[in-house]
Amino acid sequence: MKQKTFVLFLITVVITACNLPSPVTPAVATATPMVIPTSTFDTGGAVTLNNVSFTLPLGVAGDAQTEMVAAVTDPNSTSPWDLAPAHLKFTLTGYQQQDKFLPPQVFVYPADEYAKTNPAAAEQIQRLKNILAGSALSKDTMPVLPFANAAQQIASQMQPIDFKTGRGVRLVTQYAQYAAPINNHELFYHFQGLTNDGRYYIVAAFPVSSSILPEDEKPESVVPAGGVPFPQSTGPDPAYYEAVTQALDAMYPDSFNPSLFQLDALIQSITVVPE
Repeated sequence: MKQKTFVLFLITVVITACNLPSPVTPAVATATPMVIPTSTFDTGGAVTLNNVSFTLPLGVAGDAQTEMVAAVTDPNSTSPWDLAPAHLKFTLTGYQQQDKFLPPQVFVYPADEYAKTNPAAAEQIQRLKNILAGSALSKDTMPVLPFANAAQQIASQMQPIDFKTGRGVRLVTQYAQYAAPINNHELFYHFQGLTNDGRYYIVAAFPVSSSILPEDEKPESVVPAGGVPFPQSTGPDPAYYEAVTQALDAMYPDSFNPSLFQLDALIQSITVVPE
């Protein structure tokens, strides 16, 4: 199976051209928020830019590059997926997982402006609001990255999480433009949240790995003990994705690298002060 390389853009991930297998019946997660006190972990440095701050659990990353991203709002001057208001971007440096599918990043957008500027973002923000209002967590209801041109293949370890000034939901997932095996190169922790006042929309993506997954998407890559072999004759199919989802759901959060508990602690430390 030949890998297809692609670049992330600001566009909805519901790509009908992906030709991915039809979804299986999604798993449903509890709607009880997880509370992991940040004091559970030794903390590294604090990261601050303008009205946003958070704390890095020691060992997850050394620091973060901060950036004020300029607005791109003229549809005649750019592609529709590039449309976004001015927002903040944090890229973690010295992160545990290097050279992965996605860089470890946190984005903070003005929610209403983003929804008005970009229809794809509006859809994901509404999905998030539905979940925060009590909708069940499932692969079909979870908000997806508003800036990916690929489809979400799995939704595992789904869990609501509160942060200091808001609420959201996290999961472990993988995106691709084709029926790719689930692997440690492309697997990532994904969080979306809204501040309590609804003014700010937070999106985070951090690469993670699991001891039961192959290291990359190549069909010949070794699947470790406890992992799910993918069908060699037909390639990954709905039954394969469901089996991998269940296997990852059965893993203790601390067994991922970095620990999901540590990444949860980072998210829980996020503070956004209204300007």
